[in-house]
Amino acid sequence: MDQWMYLADTTGLNKDGAFQFPVYHRKHPCLSSSIHLASLPAEASPIIGNHEIHEGKYFMAIGLGTPPVSNLVTVDTGSTLSWVVCEPCQIVCHPTAPEAGAAFNSSNSTTYQRVGCSSRDCTEVQRNLVAPFGCIEETDTCLYSLRYGSGSSGQYSAGRLGKDKLTIGSGSSTVVDGFVFGCSEDDNFNGRESGMIGFGDESFSFFNQVAQHANYTAFSYCFPGDHRAEGFLSIGPYPKYNLVYTQLIPKFGDRLVYSLQLIDMMVDGNRLQIDPAEYRERMLIVDSGTADTFLLAPVFDAFSKAMITAMRAKGFVSDIDGTMTCFTPPGGNSVDWGDLPMVEMKFTRTTLKLLPENVFYGPSSSTGEVCLAFKPDAAGVRGVQILGNKATRSFRVMYDLQARLFGFQPRAC
Repeated sequence: MDQWMYLADTTGLNKDGAFQFPVYHRKHPCLSSSIHLASLPAEASPIIGNHEIHEGKYFMAIGLGTPPVSNLVTVDTGSTLSWVVCEPCQIVCHPTAPEAGAAFNSSNSTTYQRVGCSSRDCTEVQRNLVAPFGCIEETDTCLYSLRYGSGSSGQYSAGRLGKDKLTIGSGSSTVVDGFVFGCSEDDNFNGRESGMIGFGDESFSFFNQVAQHANYTAFSYCFPGDHRAEGFLSIGPYPKYNLVYTQLIPKFGDRLVYSLQLIDMMVDGNRLQIDPAEYRERMLIVDSGTADTFLLAPVFDAFSKAMITAMRAKGFVSDIDGTMTCFTPPGGNSVDWGDLPMVEMKFTRTTLKLLPENVFYGPSSSTGEVCLAFKPDAAGVRGVQILGNKATRSFRVMYDLQARLFGFQPRAC
């Protein structure tokens, strides 16, 4: 990043010297039906879950430009470049929800700057995004293109690279001048949020552009599972109490993504009937922008069989529909969450013990059916294992890039 980019206001720092923001469920009483920076607490940029905007995602309210345009954007640890929908839309842009904010128009911002084709920012972004790119030579404007998932039907965003003032919160808010982002003018996107903010480990990610102003390279979050809880997002130093750690592997093949080594799984204390070598075939990518957890086919098959056995022993009827594995309670009874199987995922040095709420969706209001939040890799990206956000909701999840550690703490929000 260019050296003149700086943090204009550091009032978002907590007592540990980190930038911390509260996290809310969309039905939390602290939130109204729409997000406007002017209505937020001075120190807050809440992250919320809103299935009506995009199911299974968590959003952060940011402001871009002068005056700031408020937007809800997905928090995504699986990507790097941040982008928002811009106007005028040059080709096709996905429709956004009214509460997600207005499209950004760079001509209305007095602090917007284009990113030049020969600039370091342009070179770094284009080198790291595995997608076509280019340049508008007449205006010396760097272009970007990125894809999510795989295949011709995958989601994508393309447009111009720009720099502008980033505002988080209101009043005595956190402000980053010269924030590099994508101004999307063509996309294929399934949600109705205004864009994405990337927490991947590249210099141009949202995380690294903010973290360079903290004195420790780490971030953590806790996504609340229901409307009664308040979560948080923190960038910088962190309290280490009640955390357990495993090794954080910051690279998967040629991609800079956050990965863990899964070495074992158990259902109700019983190890899966599988060759342990199967776990080491692929790393497990931690992706806050994905809800479900995806496992390689041999691992998922063994896990699914173990869950079916455990649930049938409790009287549930199993049903497999495509990639969904669901269970209906006996005799139309309600689900006793405390009686559902315990799932454990073992990593180097520690074990992640999942509550039933992290393992199942539901129950259905009509049948009481609950469904696994786990799927085979073929239902996502073949050959890629992912630890989704459903499995870690209510956990404090810590990405310590400086020490190469991944930590978690149960029941943190």
